[in-house]
Formats: sequence, structure tokens, C-alpha cells
Amino acid sequence: MLIIVQPLSAGIQLASRLVAADVPCLIPTQFPDLLPAEVHSGARVVDWHPDDGVPALLDLVDRLGVTPTGVIAGFEYAVGAAAELARALGLPALSQDTAEAVRQKDVMRERCVKHGIAVPASITVPADEVGECPFAFPAVVKPADWGGSLMVRLVRDADEYQRACAEIHRYGEVKFHHDPRRVALVEEYVDGPEFSLEGWVDTAGPHIVSITTKLLSAPPQFFEMGHVATPPQRSPHGRLLHEFAAQVVAAFDITVGPFHIETRIAADGHPVLIEVGARLAGDCIPELVMAGPGVDLYLAAAEAARGGRYVDQPVSSVSAGLAFVTTDRPGVFAGSLSGTEPFFDADEFVRIVFEAERGAALDPDDIFHNRVAQVHFVGDPGRVEDLVGAVLRDVRVDISDKEGNRS
Repeated sequence: MLIIVQPLSAGIQLASRLVAADVPCLIPTQFPDLLPAEVHSGARVVDWHPDDGVPALLDLVDRLGVTPTGVIAGFEYAVGAAAELARALGLPALSQDTAEAVRQKDVMRERCVKHGIAVPASITVPADEVGECPFAFPAVVKPADWGGSLMVRLVRDADEYQRACAEIHRYGEVKFHHDPRRVALVEEYVDGPEFSLEGWVDTAGPHIVSITTKLLSAPPQFFEMGHVATPPQRSPHGRLLHEFAAQVVAAFDITVGPFHIETRIAADGHPVLIEVGARLAGDCIPELVMAGPGVDLYLAAAEAARGGRYVDQPVSSVSAGLAFVTTDRPGVFAGSLSGTEPFFDADEFVRIVFEAERGAALDPDDIFHNRVAQVHFVGDPGRVEDLVGAVLRDVRVDISDKEGNRS
């Protein structure tokens, strides 16, 4: 029985995919209400809180009388617990050092320096040590171990720097994170196009199957606005980033399971590591990898966790992309979008998926309350990237006033 620890974001889709593939799963989670009905009916879902730690997971395995075949982290914050559980059960697992290095960004930077992986210069700043910014402006301030671009800020002067650090040090509950470090990581800003590299490691070694172009919001925030998943052989940066991904996997000793590497290509033409995660990417990227490059990352992760090898599907030559339609002003969602019609006629158009319901409160500065819809495309890489960019430029969210009139 495969154990999926705390599935959230891509972990929920992972659970659904494995249930659909008739893979027996045990799912310990603090958030059972977020799992769809088919997961509850097709898997064994049990209550577990991260505060209870791995001993409680081992006790669950013992009490339920199951025979674990593999362990997968269902979310970024569960990577450490999943790795520890797998080691305790004698199953394929990341080492403790690797699990820490892919979760704690300051440790991540130290690992990069040790192994010669280009990375922005950085320093941690606790609440009682905020002084002058240690780097020239613009600089980047981010939490040391949170996820999802939460509280990542580009700061351009001393006031913005002080405010960004204070936000992290004083932030309230961090969604889904049971024990966040309230430490700011301050680092040099690397200008250049951003990509994520998707793949996994199994008994045959590392597999890099997608170079995903990232479209980000304008500064000072780094909200992810769109993704285009492209087979490495079709990307103009394919060889460079394929080699870089292999170097990162080796430097972090990622020996099993999925990886998600975020990088920017700097002005000198070389990639710089922004982050590496030993888990599936969120934001529907695994679905894009399936629709474009043509590889099922969910099944690949499951096979790797069980000590097997996923047989690569034929990689296609097309890209799959999506644009997140977000609000540019606060208000109540009127239930409609302006400017979408031309995209529905494109040969590459696949579907539009609404994330917000009519009447939902929207906030452009809140990563959890600014997305309204996804627009999906599949086709030639350049054409898909152009369409995703055009959606971000031309489509607008309709907002209702107090009387219900659209604006």
C-alpha cells in the first residue's frame, strides 16, 4: 500500500490519479475535507496532524495492519516527515540532510555553494537583527521555509526592505504550515527569464521531462501567472537546463521521487538556482506535462517510491500552457470575464476552468484570493507561449459594485 503523507495542491491530484489507477493508498492527513469524494471512496484516509510526527504515522501503519510499499510527500511541508517515515520503514527515501536542504532555503543556499551550483548571494535575517539591507537594491526578501511564493517581495529601497522583513516576522498563521520559521531570507536579485524543470529519480536515475516557462506578475510580487510545459528537445534552452537539472539533482543527492527545480538564466547566459523541491510541482504543472510533453508524473512518482522504474511514455513535441486570470483590483467577482472570446476560436484552445464563484471576494495582493480562472492551450511551443501571454495582457475580471453592476 502506497502512503501519501498530507496531500495538498498537486498531492490531491496525485491521490486522485492513483485511486483511478487502482493503486492501493493510505492517506494520513490533517485536511481530509479537501480530498474529493473519489479519493475517500477509493483510498484509506485517516486523520494525522504534523505535530504528532512520524511516530504517529508508524503507529497508524501498525494499528491498521497495512504493508507499506512506498511513501510520497503530498505537499512541500510534508517532505521531511515522508522521508523520515520511508527510512523507518526501510523503503526508498531521501536522506535527512537532503530533506532539510530542499525545505530550508538557507540550507539550500549553503548546499549550492558547497557543490558549485550558481545561486543568489543571501543571508538570513531574524526579527531582532533587521538593520540595513545587506545587498544593493533591488533585492529579494522571502520567508526561509514557506511555499507558494507567499510573502516573496522585490524591495527597491530601505522602506520596502523594512516592511517586507516585518511582514514575515509578524505574519499570522501560515496556511497549511504547522511550524513556520519566522525568519527572512534576503538575497541578491537575479534578472532574467524563469523556468522550472520537472522530473523524477527512480532506479534508472534522473529523468528530466519538461522545461516549464514561468510567467510572473510585475514587481514587487512574484505571483505565478502562467506556465508553459515544453519537452526539453523543443526548448531553446533545453540542453543547458537539462544539464543544469542533472547537476542540481546530484548536488542535493535526490535519490528517489519527483523534483521541481526553479531557475533563472542570468545575464551571462548561465542558469542560477532559485529553489529546488523534492516533490511534485503545484499549479497544475503535472497536468500540463501530461498534456504537452506526454509524461504522467503521478505514476512516475508512485513507481519511484515503490523502488521500481516508470516506463517512459513517448514524449510528444507539443507544449501545454495555462494562463491564470487574476483580478487587478479588489472587489466582488461578477461571475464573468472580458476579452476571452478571441481565444476560444484558437486551434490551440483546450478549456477554461473557473477557480472563483460569482460573489467571491477578490484581492489582487493576496495569493489565495486573486485567481479567478485558468485558460488552457496545447500546441506549438511558441504559439502556446504567445497565447498565454496574450490572455494575461487582454483578459480582465469583471467586478460587481454594491448594487451588482459590473465594472
